[in-house]
Amino acid sequence: MKIEELAAEYERQYEILNAKLDGLSPLLSVYTGQDLYLLRRKIRTYYDMACECKQIAVLLQSYYEED
Repeated sequence: MKIEELAAEYERQYEILNAKLDGLSPLLSVYTGQDLYLLRRKIRTYYDMACECKQIAVLLQSYYEED
């Protein structure tokens, strides 16, 4: 697998995670108590994963660029 392909895969994962976040965020106004706590934890986990995917994708895309 080439670095460009790996960067593209990380971009796809970033987009998938963002879609999951978009689907879960409306539930924040519906859930309460323990369910709300667990939902917020899940959203935070997905958000952290999406940020990591984006950072790695950018790093891989700029791997061969010169300063």
